[in-house]
Amino acid sequence: MKPLFMRHLMALCGTLLLFGCSGGHWEEVDRVTGYKGKARVNPFLAAERLLDSLGHDAHTTKSLAKLPSTNAVIMLSSEGDLPEGRAKQLLQWAYSGGHIIYVLSGTSPYNDFDRPFGSYFSAVLLEEEKDPFLEKLGVGVQKRFSDDDHKDNLAKSEESETDKQEAKSDDDEESKSENDKDAKIKGKKIKGDEEWLVSDREVNWNGKTYKLSLGGYQNLILKRKLRPGEFSAGSKNESQALHLKHGMGAVTLLVHARPFRNHWIGEHDHARWLAALVGDYGSKEVLFLSHSSDSFFGLLWLHGWKAVVALVLCIVFWLWMQMPRFGPMAEVELDSTRHFASHVGALGEFFWRMRRGPALVQAAREAIWVRVREHHRSLDDGSRQMNDQLAEEISRRTGLPVKRVAAAFDVAPPESAHNFVNLMRDLQAIRRAL
Repeated sequence: MKPLFMRHLMALCGTLLLFGCSGGHWEEVDRVTGYKGKARVNPFLAAERLLDSLGHDAHTTKSLAKLPSTNAVIMLSSEGDLPEGRAKQLLQWAYSGGHIIYVLSGTSPYNDFDRPFGSYFSAVLLEEEKDPFLEKLGVGVQKRFSDDDHKDNLAKSEESETDKQEAKSDDDEESKSENDKDAKIKGKKIKGDEEWLVSDREVNWNGKTYKLSLGGYQNLILKRKLRPGEFSAGSKNESQALHLKHGMGAVTLLVHARPFRNHWIGEHDHARWLAALVGDYGSKEVLFLSHSSDSFFGLLWLHGWKAVVALVLCIVFWLWMQMPRFGPMAEVELDSTRHFASHVGALGEFFWRMRRGPALVQAAREAIWVRVREHHRSLDDGSRQMNDQLAEEISRRTGLPVKRVAAAFDVAPPESAHNFVNLMRDLQAIRRAL
């Protein structure tokens, strides 16, 4: 009866809970999570397949231990903290005929539908850090602002010039406005209002015009004039992309990798521009590089594999010399009986292996002194030191020279096995003779 009552009570409570709630509603929310599979972790998968279809060999690599031939194209990013030595090596490779596409940001695998330009803070940090690759090319980087921010800066600079008497207060207001300006940009980033970051430009290169959708949080500043065969997306003081001649090769600089990412490569002339940068003629190797330098062990194996192999062989030989046993274990004979002498011999071998030879020599000498005190009390003076009378008596009984008898008690325990065996043989002969 009681279980039936409990069932009815639980059913009643469930009914009251369902029909007693008011104000509840369902809401469907669509959230774009981005690509899946290989395209989620490789933002340049579409660019690789495009170049492969054009006859090139395009692939992504995590490190570059050995530079390819100068007929290749390398796309790398400054987000991997390029060392100065590596930057010099890459520029020397480009000077010999190679082509480098150097991107300031936008090479990490993030969701293009949620953050079109990636992290704002990591991108702005590039302005504070020195980039050895850009410095050697004579290119600078500055933070990018919207048109409204530029107008505010011009108005404030004119106001500060006209009012010299209130320079200090003007400086305080200017610094405050800059903080508000940074907060404004960050607010736009958080709200998703990044339309002003997108820059649609037309680039003329090699007699062709390319419509590109560039953008990013920085601008490139070229500290020299453009040469024939070079181009700039925008003014050379506020450029979103630069293509510079470097010796027999070329270097293409991009503020953001937006035109080559999976979500944007199909727009405008991005695909056609990428194919033109790589080259319309011949088959080339195109490397999309995640990191500019290989790991320590990779470089060690590449440049010092002979030394590594020799070291491994030495370690194997040392282990072969030090290991106590190789091969199958010997069977233990549990039913066999060992003699007492074998136990004593094993004990002596153990002491010798543990470098306790002095203990064995001292025990043999103590046994002789006990025999002298028991059977030749007249020759024992109690000092436990060998005297002439006792040495002559032992020499007469054992046939050993007097000097050898005295040395058996006076010399330090030897470290060599041969001398140790001779000393113990003399002590045992003296004990048996007494």
